[in-house]
Amino acid sequence: MISCNSDNWNAKRKKLPYHKNVIEFPLSGVWSFFDFGYPNGTNPIEDWYQELSDDGKLHFDGLLKGNHKTENPSNWIGFRRYMRGKLKEEKIWELGFSADGRQYRVLCKCGSIRKQAILLIGCYHKGQVYTPADALETAYKRAKALSEERLHERKIRYDL
Repeated sequence: MISCNSDNWNAKRKKLPYHKNVIEFPLSGVWSFFDFGYPNGTNPIEDWYQELSDDGKLHFDGLLKGNHKTENPSNWIGFRRYMRGKLKEEKIWELGFSADGRQYRVLCKCGSIRKQAILLIGCYHKGQVYTPADALETAYKRAKALSEERLHERKIRYDL
């Protein structure tokens, strides 16, 4: 009998790829997060992340960790809304968190692969004002320019 807890599980599994008693488990249903990047290799999301305080980084990492197993993004912790206007065409949504007395926002979009979230831009938000001022336009342009070679996978921190 093959036990899933066995250290040799993968070795034994390879020997019995078509055995009728081997159960195939589907891939996990967790979300993966990717940063938008430019062709020259720069990653504006990582640059924004590095400018966050330790408290801001902790809240942002916790937001991703808390959401990666939730099926529908509209049920995510920090989900604010689907954007309106021309951003609606690109199906961009807004995640939010608070740190250091500021309201942070991350504008996101689903990728071409199932359960793939692409982080387009990080910004601040107060009232109806986004900082930087062109954050919505930038998110729209980045969503239009998406391609697989522009994505940088964001690792989820589980040590929080």
